[in-house]
Amino acid sequence: MTEPRPAPRPREEVLVIGIGNDFRRDDGCGREVARRLRERFPEVATIVECDGEVAHLLGLWRSRRRVIVVDAIRSGSPAGTVRRIVPRGDDLMRATRGAGSTHGLSLAQALGLADALGRRPDRFELIGIEGADYEVGPGLSPEVEAAAERVVELLGAELAGRPAGPE
Repeated sequence: MTEPRPAPRPREEVLVIGIGNDFRRDDGCGREVARRLRERFPEVATIVECDGEVAHLLGLWRSRRRVIVVDAIRSGSPAGTVRRIVPRGDDLMRATRGAGSTHGLSLAQALGLADALGRRPDRFELIGIEGADYEVGPGLSPEVEAAAERVVELLGAELAGRPAGPE
């Protein structure tokens, strides 16, 4: 006798936002992850791209239960390092100290504004990819390209409810 498979989660439960600027090299890694994820795993979540503008983010994640943001970070770690941060309460600022955003307001500030407006998602996660090159131009550095691919495979498998395999 086979066990019944769990029902798939509705796409609307999870929102993945890839943030970045495709014309500032590694800053575009979040958007690239979103594109690849949408191409290979379209059924696992609602997947969108965003420039990181706070009003746009607040509109996207309004009334969402779980939001996963993929973005380039600058923390001083080696290029291609992936950090996953699942803040509790208001501790995103402490968790990302030294992991600055490449955008005007940080995600911590956006979450603070979302709290004040009653628009904070039930669960928020940041997957930050340490960038190396933020100069003007398209394309990712080799380290960030490899990290983006790892994030796509791991996140796609996780959201689909499958084992991701070795990291």
